[in-house]
Amino acid sequence: MGDSAVKSANVRKKEELQKDIMDLLKKSNIPLSTYDLAYKLSKSWHTIDRACLMLQIVDKVEGFKAGKMNLWRDK
Repeated sequence: MGDSAVKSANVRKKEELQKDIMDLLKKSNIPLSTYDLAYKLSKSWHTIDRACLMLQIVDKVEGFKAGKMNLWRDK
């Protein structure tokens, strides 16, 4: 596989993960923690946290802290 094919596959994975996160947040009546999202999507906490931060940068989710927890909700 060439570099562009690998990059393209990684972009698709990232976009799919972001879509999965958005779907969960839209279905939830309450904000979800990074841990909740990671558990439901069977991904690491760090992977979900980074994906949520990227979604926050493009103004698709709202993130805030409650104590030591990062919480996320759909905008």
